[in-house]
Amino acid sequence: MTLKPNHLKTLKFILLILVVVVFTTCEDNDEDFFPGQIGQVISDLSASFDTLNTAMASGATAIAPDPADTAMIRNKMSELYANSSFSENFSFIDEEGILKIIEPPAFYPYEGSDVSLQEHVIRAWETLEPVLSEEFYAVEGYYAVVDLHPIVSNGILEGGVSTLFKPEDILGRIIVPYVSGEAFEMWVMEKDGVVLYDQDADEIGRNVFTDTLYQAFPELISAAQLIDAEKSGETTYSFYQTGTTTKVVKKTYWDTWELYGTKWKIIWVKPE
Repeated sequence: MTLKPNHLKTLKFILLILVVVVFTTCEDNDEDFFPGQIGQVISDLSASFDTLNTAMASGATAIAPDPADTAMIRNKMSELYANSSFSENFSFIDEEGILKIIEPPAFYPYEGSDVSLQEHVIRAWETLEPVLSEEFYAVEGYYAVVDLHPIVSNGILEGGVSTLFKPEDILGRIIVPYVSGEAFEMWVMEKDGVVLYDQDADEIGRNVFTDTLYQAFPELISAAQLIDAEKSGETTYSFYQTGTTTKVVKKTYWDTWELYGTKWKIIWVKPE
């Protein structure tokens, strides 16, 4: 069948309308949009911690037969530190909760510290399972997070292998390449509201629910409560544009990364 010229013009016009409608729908309809960068950050985080935890589990296994061999343990802590890209230190904690051996040498002054009452140590010793702590004030003198693997031999606790790191170090390394030069931003919140990473460094360590910085923005607090409660979703809130005192409305999406029961909220925001 051959189309006449008028029919061809009509068909082209209809196709043009369909293209415009589809394009407009894709632009304006957020229901089908979820930022791919969130999934990429979660994937990168999981890969980094898989590498770390495989090495720590191997270290714990090597120490288990002879937890009294301090020279071997120190060599193992040095090896773990040399192969890590974001850890501040690695340590051997004995079964009494004492930091017996720490590497690198800059942390030797903290050897002998009693960490037995730290929540993550108590949990690891009780469950004999690895633990990723919430952010806390470490004996080293700053806020950090610990990844702790108990050393178990024939069902008996022999201590643990621990690494200390600042969440903003690993999160910044992963997130910055995704946001550089882009119109959107990303930040990370621990369960219960502590900011683990933000492109505005002044916000790192603040609690969104309680810090005075956020009290003038009830929409932000409500959004953070929703983010805290739900695994993933979308919302909006008003807050300052990063690095300025200009208030903007931010379209927000989030998802949850989890390790050993500890949850980090990966949050993507873009001014509307």
